[in-house]
Amino acid sequence: MKQIVCEVCGSNDLVKEDGCFICQYCGAKYSPEEAKRLIVEVNGKVDVSGSKVTVDNTSFVERSLENARRAKAKEDWEECEKYYNMVEQYEPTNIEAIFYSSYGKARMALVDSDRFKREQKIKVLKNSISVIDDNYDSSPKKYEENKALIQRINSDLLAFLNSSFVMNTTTEYGKNGSYTTNDSEYTYDMFVELSLGMIESIEHIIHTIPDKYKTTYLWKIIRQQYAYIYSVCRKTSYRHNYKNKRQWLDSINRVDEKLKQLDPNYLEADLEELPRTTNEVNAIIAAAIVIIMIIILVIYYISQSM
Repeated sequence: MKQIVCEVCGSNDLVKEDGCFICQYCGAKYSPEEAKRLIVEVNGKVDVSGSKVTVDNTSFVERSLENARRAKAKEDWEECEKYYNMVEQYEPTNIEAIFYSSYGKARMALVDSDRFKREQKIKVLKNSISVIDDNYDSSPKKYEENKALIQRINSDLLAFLNSSFVMNTTTEYGKNGSYTTNDSEYTYDMFVELSLGMIESIEHIIHTIPDKYKTTYLWKIIRQQYAYIYSVCRKTSYRHNYKNKRQWLDSINRVDEKLKQLDPNYLEADLEELPRTTNEVNAIIAAAIVIIMIIILVIYYISQSM
């Protein structure tokens, strides 16, 4: 894509003076018609009526978004990255473009056996997630649009985190024979980093929304991300060094309590999926002991009265 440039020096700083457009760098002069000729390659509407040459790229951005979304739907990650990059070039604060331009790149990295290359591309995605809250428009008129977008981003991120990926296997030999290991824990570590980044960004967005009840869907997103981390840390083959399983579970339970405050109809996940905390287990055991003691006493008094 070509830029608006002066034929002489390549500058794009053209100002209208006395009916002509003058390059502020080299002084070259152009008539309005000549100025239009300089920018016919640009993907937008040209306006030479004011003191500066301007280009409206709205239609180009809309077409690029359509192409990007179509590529994403087809899981054509290379095209997805390309078109979202085009959008980001003209709208650098567009949350959708910021996330999905990096998302397409990270998706392609999952089939790369080089974990160091994968780490570099996933790091770009993590950095993109970290600036979602910086570019979030908290105005009420954008609430519904942003809600749909954030939910879609979260859904696609979870799909990414649960994707299969290439891993390197190694056969090692010991006294008791051979056994095979792989480097999957490195990729899981990257996935957990992405999930933690999403949680942090969502927490920041929550603080920008005055109506706490409108944050319910955001708390649900945080819970889903914590649940993902918990599921990863339950895998015996994964050696994660942040927190133990119980601490992640406690985080989930704290979010559940918050959601109950916001939504009386909120239902917790099945206890088979989320085992009780240590305190809850101890409380149940204590209650069971009390009930057993009561039953024993009742039986004893009945037997004595007969």
